[in-house]
Amino acid sequence: MVHCINNIRDLDDLIRSQAARGNTRRHTGSLYEISLPSNLSDIKASVVAVRNSMFWRKGANFTGIYIPPMVKTTPYAKRIAFVYESFGDSASSVYFRLSDNNYSFVSPVKGFTVYDATNTNDLKKLNLSIKRDNPILIKFDYRGRRNIKCGTFGDNGLMSLSNTTRSYECVTTNSRGHFVLVVLNQKHKTKPESVRRKWWWFGLAAIGILVMVVFVIVGVVKLVKKKRLREMERESEKSEMIGNVWIGRSRMPAAAMVRTQPSLEFHEDLPSSSSNMP
Repeated sequence: MVHCINNIRDLDDLIRSQAARGNTRRHTGSLYEISLPSNLSDIKASVVAVRNSMFWRKGANFTGIYIPPMVKTTPYAKRIAFVYESFGDSASSVYFRLSDNNYSFVSPVKGFTVYDATNTNDLKKLNLSIKRDNPILIKFDYRGRRNIKCGTFGDNGLMSLSNTTRSYECVTTNSRGHFVLVVLNQKHKTKPESVRRKWWWFGLAAIGILVMVVFVIVGVVKLVKKKRLREMERESEKSEMIGNVWIGRSRMPAAAMVRTQPSLEFHEDLPSSSSNMP
């Protein structure tokens, strides 16, 4: 997606040689600006040398790049030099080119390299033993839109993307590199994501309408059942009328008619009166 042009290494070597020239006249623990040729005016470079014992106790915190304490160098060096780089907009576009127009820079490119400052004539690169739970922080003076990503340029010139912290900081466990904040352009947002969002809202609306229809059907069924029950009660009241009768001062129910007439189930022949007479 993103690659760095080839002469970035030559630029790092030039800055390292310029930093080594005045190393003997610099005070330990003080940050000094490195003088660069006029054609590199859009690039700012600085260097600071510290003792390894001081670096072990306090770490390093210069130009917005924080290296935590209790970090070992490989190989061991008595004095350590930190070289920092900051690229302006034009220099960033020259030395770090985005092959994918979907992304754009929103901050200057920052870089750092750690050297062995014991030999002032030759600064050799050092490696730092950085733990993942206590990484290096690269801070940027940026407050803006969301969806900001951290771009890290490695030695191979390729850039990898990672999430930033809440304060728009890049985190790394590398001993050197170049870092920048990038953002996805609004006009290049992927269409499938917007389509998925639309279908998501359509699905929610369909579910809401379906729930409302179910509630309406249940309500109508209940009303119909209740109406039928009332009609059946009215019919039963009409078919079975019970009257009232007063007995003394009491009002008591009385049936209006007798449905079945009483009849004898068995008939016996009674002897006639004439047969019993003598």
